[in-house]
Amino acid sequence: MRCLSRYFCVLGLCLSWACFIPCSHAADATDSAPESARFLTQATFGPTSASIAHLQSLPSFNAWLDEQFAMPASPSQEAYVRARCPDVEDDGACGQDTWVPSRHDQWWSNIIEGQDQLRQRVAFALSQIFVVSGKAPALSNTQFGLASYYDMLVQQAFGNYRTLLEKVTLHPVMGIYLSMVRNQKADPANNIRPDENYAREVLQLFSIGLHELNLDGSLKLDGSGQPIPTYDQNTIKEFARVFTGWNYAGINWDDWYGDADRTQPMTAVQQYHDTGEKHLLGGAILPAGNTAEQDMSAALDNIFNHPNVGPFISKQLIQRLVTSNPTPAYVARVASVFNNNGSGVRGDLKAVVRAILLDQEARSGPAALPNTFGKLREPLLRISHLYRAFHAQKRDGGEWNEYPGTWVYRFSGISTYHMEGATGEGMLRSPSVFNFYLPDHSPSGEIRRAGLVAPEFQIVNENTVAAVINAMNNSIYADPDASWTSPLDLSAEQAMVDSPDTILDHLNLLVFNGQMPAGLRQILRDHLLNTNRWWGDTPEEERRNKTRDLISLSFMSPDYQIQQ
Repeated sequence: MRCLSRYFCVLGLCLSWACFIPCSHAADATDSAPESARFLTQATFGPTSASIAHLQSLPSFNAWLDEQFAMPASPSQEAYVRARCPDVEDDGACGQDTWVPSRHDQWWSNIIEGQDQLRQRVAFALSQIFVVSGKAPALSNTQFGLASYYDMLVQQAFGNYRTLLEKVTLHPVMGIYLSMVRNQKADPANNIRPDENYAREVLQLFSIGLHELNLDGSLKLDGSGQPIPTYDQNTIKEFARVFTGWNYAGINWDDWYGDADRTQPMTAVQQYHDTGEKHLLGGAILPAGNTAEQDMSAALDNIFNHPNVGPFISKQLIQRLVTSNPTPAYVARVASVFNNNGSGVRGDLKAVVRAILLDQEARSGPAALPNTFGKLREPLLRISHLYRAFHAQKRDGGEWNEYPGTWVYRFSGISTYHMEGATGEGMLRSPSVFNFYLPDHSPSGEIRRAGLVAPEFQIVNENTVAAVINAMNNSIYADPDASWTSPLDLSAEQAMVDSPDTILDHLNLLVFNGQMPAGLRQILRDHLLNTNRWWGDTPEEERRNKTRDLISLSFMSPDYQIQQ
């Protein structure tokens, strides 16, 4: 059935939130090329013709998942930054801090060219839950540490949530960002109290949330019909006491922090740890006399085993990969796998990711799903899809500044380091610990009236809509020899453009996962057939310009911007 709300939109620009409410399209067979493209849209940074063909050559989606789980990670961001550090330090030496932004270049290389697409996509999702940000003044120059933190998320993407939670807790970048490093026990004489920052956020954002949940993610209610808080201020104070006595590795407590290694896990200094009895979640009590290591381990176990963790984390991963509004049954199925992977193991992220992507709700054809299914494609995923689908060319940054090896991919002269200025988001550069958008954000209007959420709309505004379109078009229309952006390889598409049905079928699969609406297809066909050659254009230039127009109109269309 046609989605009428979309036709109140200007192609490429939306005048109403209603333009982005997803609509149903024709169902596809589970082994079809469109369904393969749709699966890759959920599991990677964007399908390519080669990746679709490879998936179809395998016996099942499950086989593809096995292949991805076994694949080694793409090159380390930290190693990439360290290899370039001497080029940016005046004395030719690397300190523990550096402002060199090349970790972003390695990230873009990995997500566009890397074969470990699922690992990279899950790590990106985790980075939006376990948030740290280089926008914080204390981390703005800590590029080794930020690169190390993201590498840790990549390595733990298919591991166990409990292990991930401990590695996040002890990473010095998190210690700096949420002020756990050098957090010390109470000293009333010197007006010192344990810092509550990490204690609050590990509960609210990284594990259980504010209110008790049912297995399906719905709120548990008390006898008066009110949500039940998971913890109170006293609980935060008790956890703050747990997270005392941790210092940078390799230096003394009072040494200058500038000499600290921002990549090695923090280490305990017992004299600054609160050894008193502590009262945690669910009535659990940690005995007096524990070491910092014992308290931290027991406290993380206490959090890990809270019944909220399964639905809380599972729902957010579903939102990042598949749909903003999963049904309660979908959340419950995935949370059940989090609680028990089938072998009695709790917190197995590999099993959780498999459950998310193979779930009947994720794999049903769009026509079989309600019109509330899907999610707005966030800017970085739109750009990564464009770059992967049409083989964006790397641009080494040597001629643009004195530090070779930066700006591997360019966006109309914008460095990868400053992507959030053009798109509203950049890797590990969110404005706060709440990420670029909240998982329960509901824009006013039709979406809110329907009781739905659309998290990514929190970074949609007049500036980012225009800036993302400009960034993408600057690559689509770039001269192949341009040095100021990353032009695309459109040779395969230019060879098809004289056959309207051939190129539209190709874009339907590669861009729309086989879901291009008939109305949009007619618009693109009319544009292709009725565009006159610019004066002086050769036939080859005409084909190139028509190809660019089709790709631009496709990626800017409201129909593309919703992932279904």
